[in-house]
Order: sequence, then structure tokens, then C-alpha cells
Amino acid sequence: MRSETKVGLLFIATLALIAAFAYYLDAFNPFSNTKDLWVAYNFAGGIEVGSPVRVMGIKVGKVKEIIFDPNLKTEAGEEVKLKIRIGVEKRAWSIIRSDSEFYINLAGVIGEKFVEITPGKAASEKLRPGTIVRGIDPPRIDQLISQSYGLAGKILDVINKNEGSITDTLKMADHLVANLNSLLNRIDKMSKNDDANKIFKNLVSITEDMAYLTKALRDPKSEKTFQLLQKLIWRLEGLDDKALKKFFQEEGIKAKLF
Repeated sequence: MRSETKVGLLFIATLALIAAFAYYLDAFNPFSNTKDLWVAYNFAGGIEVGSPVRVMGIKVGKVKEIIFDPNLKTEAGEEVKLKIRIGVEKRAWSIIRSDSEFYINLAGVIGEKFVEITPGKAASEKLRPGTIVRGIDPPRIDQLISQSYGLAGKILDVINKNEGSITDTLKMADHLVANLNSLLNRIDKMSKNDDANKIFKNLVSITEDMAYLTKALRDPKSEKTFQLLQKLIWRLEGLDDKALKKFFQEEGIKAKLF
């Protein structure tokens, strides 16, 4: 075999190995069954190239590329500095809509990071391949811890500066609780006393009678009676004692008027 043939075979074998390695890493796949989508973030939470992409917990693709872009803006005008290219299998592409949400999630406590996509509504618009969508930034644990330390320090400063007033407040609260317990004990003893029970029953009876009386007074007949009495009093107001006495004597009624 000539040397030229050997070199050609070696070159072809090298190309085949490179293509196989690229196919294994998913960097080159002529039979790819995925569609690409760009997701913009300001914080990616440790996501990496090759991280899985899941829809409803099912792996349907992976992260293909991460790009830092200082001039990137969303359709709403928000400035973002990072965009991630993800590949999604065609079988799941139909449920990814304009109202889908793109989270960066964690598999378990110390598991790998992955992109989680929530399905959109059937009435929402379908996304076209290559579209840039805004993802939901994951919470930053380091900032939460830092803010917690700062808040704890402020609380300690307030306690140290107002230690005396806080102590007085606690004492007053303790005294108030003690007085409340004493009052409740007295009420409990009174409820077990026969005389107190009689008083309570009498009060209940009086209350019921008053309710019945006020209800009767609101009756239309009672209102009419009051109106007649009022008219009668107004008519009697202009009469003196002699006239009233004469009136009663004529009617055969003896009365002593004061």
C-alpha cells in the first residue's frame, strides 16, 4: 500500500473520530431533533453548558451555549447581561408558548442545576425557534445570607440601645398577664356562686323583658296610642284647675287636683 493511501485513510479515520466525538458531546448532530431558544437572565445560578432542560420534570433537551451580552435588552426594554441557548426536542416544543416560564432549578439539595420550563396555555401564541424570552432569575443565597446577617445586627443594636425600656415593657406585660389571670379566677369563682348565678339569671330575665317591651313599643298600634295621648295632653294643657274640676263634676267624677 502506497504512503499516500495510508495518509488518506488516516485522515478519513481522524475526521470520523472527530465527528463521533462531536456527536457524543452534542456539538455536531446532523440528525438533531431539537429546536433552539434563547433565554435571558441577569443571574444564572450556576447553570452550565450541558445542563438538562426539563418540561414538567421530563428531560427534553439541554443547554447548548452561554453568552455574555452587555447590550442585550428584552422586548419590554429591560437590560439583561446573559443569554442562554437551549435545545428543546420537537415532541415538547408544541407546549412551549409565549406565557411559559423559564426557571433555573436544582435537582435535590446538592443536585445538578437545570432549566425548568412550565407549559403555556393552549390559547397562547407559539414560540418561534431562535426567539429570545426572559427567564426568571433564581434567588441568590449569598445575598439572602448577607441580608440576614445585616438584619440580625440591626436587631441586636436596637436591643442594646433600648435594653432598659424593653425590660420595663416585659415587666409591664408580665404584670398585665398576672392581673388578667386574677380577674379570670374571680370570674370563675363568681360563676360557681349560687347568689351570683341568681343575679345573672335575673339580669337575663330583665333583659328579655326589656326586649319584649321595646318590641311592643315599636308596634304600630302602640305608636298610634302614644300619638292620641300626646294630642290629649296638648288639649288639656290650656285648661286650668277650675275648668277641669267643673268638667269632672259635671261628669259625676270627684277628683282632687293638685
